[in-house]
Formats: sequence, structure tokens, C-alpha cells
Amino acid sequence: MQYMGEVFKMLRTSRNISLKETTGDEFSPSMLSRFENGESDITITKLLVGLANIRTDLDEFVYLVNGFTMSPYNELKSNIWDAISKNKLATLHQMYTKELDNYHLLKKEIFFLNALIIKSQMLFLDEHTQMTKEEEQFLYDYFFFVDIWGNYELKLFSDVSLLLPLEMYIKYTREMLNKIDFLGDFGKNNNLVNSILLNGMFKSNKEKKVSSAAYFNNMIKKNFFEENDTYLRIVYMIAEGQYKYCKGEKDIGLQQIKVAIDILKVLNCDESAEYYSNSLQEWLK
Repeated sequence: MQYMGEVFKMLRTSRNISLKETTGDEFSPSMLSRFENGESDITITKLLVGLANIRTDLDEFVYLVNGFTMSPYNELKSNIWDAISKNKLATLHQMYTKELDNYHLLKKEIFFLNALIIKSQMLFLDEHTQMTKEEEQFLYDYFFFVDIWGNYELKLFSDVSLLLPLEMYIKYTREMLNKIDFLGDFGKNNNLVNSILLNGMFKSNKEKKVSSAAYFNNMIKKNFFEENDTYLRIVYMIAEGQYKYCKGEKDIGLQQIKVAIDILKVLNCDESAEYYSNSLQEWLK
């Protein structure tokens, strides 16, 4: 709460806007002052009024607040990647077990979902990692009973997708496209949706499933990337090149993939260029 008030005050004073101008006739300047000093909270209604009066979007405000305090999801991912970078599979198993224990003790679904996220990342250290039947059913129930998929659901799907067979990946993708609703065009959500569709296309190409790749290709083209999504456009060139290769247009597809990789090199995206070059050699085996 103190960080929220601190960030709000920083934004307000940077634009030389007074407490009275910020609150208007909606609430008192003294109430806002206490909020900025971390002495009390304010309702979301008053916060939205204040943000509008200091010309700040809610998304921008949340971004800055999260710069001071790491979100639970980001903290979890940070701990996961720390274990992976140190090749500590045992640590991931301990984290996974702890989340499951918390779930059984407190009956809060977030702990089970955390366990699934951790298990999905175990694949980087243990390729034999699989979901249990209980985990598969839990994930299915969660995705199909949530009415609107927001940023959390998209990140969750993106994380656990590593554990999903292609058929289930497609089923969840259809559910996602039905439920992103008006949140689908929200900046970072849109990027996640595009990445999920691209990964589905790569997954289909890897298994040489042309009809599945065609589905993802059509979904991507329905909501094609904006011009400023240059990186995603280049990655799509690679995925589409694989798709053409699988359809029998081998020379055309292979040439398209190589052109895309060359573009990455020209843009000095060396790690991405190396990743897709190595992936191409592995994929062609």
C-alpha cells in the first residue's frame, strides 16, 4: 500500500498537479495525502478518478508499482529459473511438493496451479516429466470453468503448454479464443495470444501434423501481427516456412526459414538466430 501511494505521488508531482486538482470533487485532498504517505488506503473508484486526473493509465500505474514489489507469479518464475540455471532439479521437486502440500492444507487452487507451473518447467531438466491424471483433470476444469481468460490464464496456458499433447493444446487454444473476449486486444494479452498460436504452429510442425498447423496458421492470419510486432512477424515466417515444408513445398519453405534467420542476424538478434538455426537442423533430422 505504501508503494502504491509513493508511486502515485511521484506521478502527480512530476506533472505539477495539486492534491485538490487530483481529487476534484470526488474525495478530499487530505484522504489522498494519507494514501500517498502510506497511512491509509483508498477505494479503486477513487484511485481511478485520481489516475485520470493525473493523466496516467491504470496499466502504467500497475507497471510502476510492480517495479517496487515483485508479483507472486513473477517471484515464482524467478525462483524457478534460478533453480534451472543452477541445474537443481531437486529444488524444483521441493518447490512442487511444497505447493501441493499447501493446496491440500488450505484448499486454495492457486497452490495447485503453482505446482503445475513448476512441473512444466521441470521439463528443461527432465524430459520425462509428465502430468498426473489428477493434474490433467484439474487443469481442464480450471480452463473450462473460467468465463474470461485474462493475463493470468494466458501466462498459465503458455507455461503448462510444455506438458500438453498437441490434441489437448488445440482444445485449450479453442477455449482461449472463445474466452479472451474484450481482453484479447489488451497489449500484453495480445502478445501472449500470438505467442501461444505461434507455439501451437511450431508444435504441429514438429509432429508433421499439417491439418493442425493449418488451423494455427489460419488463426494467426485472422489477427495478424501489427507492424511494430517485427520479432513475432519474423518468427511467424519461420513457422510458416516449416508449414510449407510439411505440405510438400520443401524448397520454398526451407528458403523462407533461412531468410527469416538471416533477418534475425542482420538485426543482431544473435541468440534468436542461433536458436532457430539449431532448431532447424534438429527439425530436419
